[in-house]
Amino acid sequence: MVILVFPMAAIGDFIPFKTIAHYLFLADVNPSIRIENIAGNIIGFVPFGLMLPLLSKRFSQLKSILIATFCLSFTYEILQLLFELGSFDTDDLILNTLGGVIGYLPIKLFYIVFKKNGTIRSQTKGQ
Repeated sequence: MVILVFPMAAIGDFIPFKTIAHYLFLADVNPSIRIENIAGNIIGFVPFGLMLPLLSKRFSQLKSILIATFCLSFTYEILQLLFELGSFDTDDLILNTLGGVIGYLPIKLFYIVFKKNGTIRSQTKGQ
């Protein structure tokens, strides 16, 4: 039987929105650190949400982007925990997933606008 033991600092925070609230309302830290922590987690995953629907039709729905972005973010958080490269933080999962969704929105808007105008036509079998 293998028992994993992690230092408490590596485990981080499992309470949703605790870190976000701390940086937004409670922290007595430089505003640039607040922006780096919150916006950095969001901005870091925007390209993922932007590129995924362009690479595969499987990721053309918001639900699939949410799941894929959450899974990638969860993988990063677990790796941080296992290799003690940082700390596992539930708020990072939330912010990273939000970033993926924000990246997805321009692509979805593009398809809605141009499909409505007839510029993009769906391809069907046999044509």
